[in-house]
Amino acid sequence: MAINFEPIFSGMQNGPKKIKENFDKLANVQDWNVTEVEIIPVNEWSGKGTWKKIRLGNITINVFDVTFISPKIDNVSYSVQVAVQPSGFPSWRRLGVFSNEHTGNMVFAADQRKMNIINFGSTNLVAGQHFDVHDVWIEVA
Repeated sequence: MAINFEPIFSGMQNGPKKIKENFDKLANVQDWNVTEVEIIPVNEWSGKGTWKKIRLGNITINVFDVTFISPKIDNVSYSVQVAVQPSGFPSWRRLGVFSNEHTGNMVFAADQRKMNIINFGSTNLVAGQHFDVHDVWIEVA
């Protein structure tokens, strides 16, 4: 399918060639692969999940999907390590944690080679509660 760029380019100076080059890069991605990293729970937490990195040329789509299942914790601290941070996982990721079984303000954070759930908003945690962490982000090299 041929794309008519003329309506976009009309009246532009210096931009049409670069715009077309970018469209051509997207349309002709030949270099791609998928890497899947298993997320490993620690500290008596269980669960399963993966971090998938889908590389398309210089663009990487990251898909993080994991469920953590809690042990019984009395006197929950501010930050609880739930998994080992895999190599290359960005330490700046901060995202909400979803649970149908436990309410409160919670954030999932990767920092200092640890994956933590922060601020349960509770003093005790019953064993077997599910905490779902889902995130998608794009990186451009």
